[in-house]
Amino acid sequence: MSKRILIAHPRGAEIQARGVAAELRALGYEVSDYAPGAKRAGTDKVVMLWSRAAWGTPALQAAARKARATGSLVCVRLDSAPAPVVGAVSTRLAKRVAWRRLLSTKARPAATVLRPARQQIYTARAKRAARPAQTVGTDMRLHSESTSRAFAIILTLCLLGAGALGVAYQRYPQVAAPIDSAASAAYAQASEIAALAP
Repeated sequence: MSKRILIAHPRGAEIQARGVAAELRALGYEVSDYAPGAKRAGTDKVVMLWSRAAWGTPALQAAARKARATGSLVCVRLDSAPAPVVGAVSTRLAKRVAWRRLLSTKARPAATVLRPARQQIYTARAKRAARPAQTVGTDMRLHSESTSRAFAIILTLCLLGAGALGVAYQRYPQVAAPIDSAASAAYAQASEIAALAP
C-alpha cells in the first residue's frame, strides 16, 4: 500500500505505539514516527495515541489540531480521555481494531470561514476591546465555597452555644443571675431613653 501512516504518542505509550505499528505494517502500510517539523504528503494519515497524559503535552495538542485541519487525524484513545479535537475520527484501542476501515474513513477538514480583511481587523479590534479584566490569582468558585463552608461552621457553633446557654439558664441559677441583671439594666436604660423622647 502506498499510504504512509505517522504514529504520534505521549510519553509512556511506547509499547502501545510499537504494537499499533506492527499491526499496521502487517496490513501493508508504511509506518514511521511522527515528527512535528517534517513535511508530509496530503495522503499521509496521523494515528495519534491519546490518553490523559497527552493533555499535558502542548506539542501533541498542536499536532492533533494541525492533522484535524487537513482531515488526516485518526485518534486512538488509550483510556477514557476524550478526543483531542472535536470531530476527529476516533476509536478505543482494543485487541481487534478495524484499521483499514478506520484509516479509510473520510474526515471532513475543519471548516474555515473566509472573511474580508477589514472585517477581520474590526473583529480583532473588537476582541481586544471586549476582553474582560483578568482576576489576579483568585478562583471565585473556590473562594465562595470556602467562605460558605466557614460561615456554616461559625453559624453552627453560634447556634450550639445559644442552645447550651439556654439550657444552662434554665437549670443553673448562678448562670441565670448575671443574665437577668444585665437584661434589667438594659431595660432600665431603654426606659430612661424612651422617657426623654417628646
